[in-house]
Amino acid sequence: MTILEQAEQLRKQAIDLLLAERILINSKLASLSYDVVAGEIKTRKPKACGRCGAEGHTVKTCPKPPDPSE
Repeated sequence: MTILEQAEQLRKQAIDLLLAERILINSKLASLSYDVVAGEIKTRKPKACGRCGAEGHTVKTCPKPPDPSE
């Protein structure tokens, strides 16, 4: 085996290891509620409150008192 063939074999092994690591990382991100699409990581947008429009809570937990006209 020549030095060039050995270098090519090592390069292919490194690529295989990196691809396996990427699959592992993508599965961990998916379990943390991140969507991995076409190599991009997209986070979910927080839900907005239907009463005041602020993010981070819902109508049930809204700190703003309900409007009597509702």
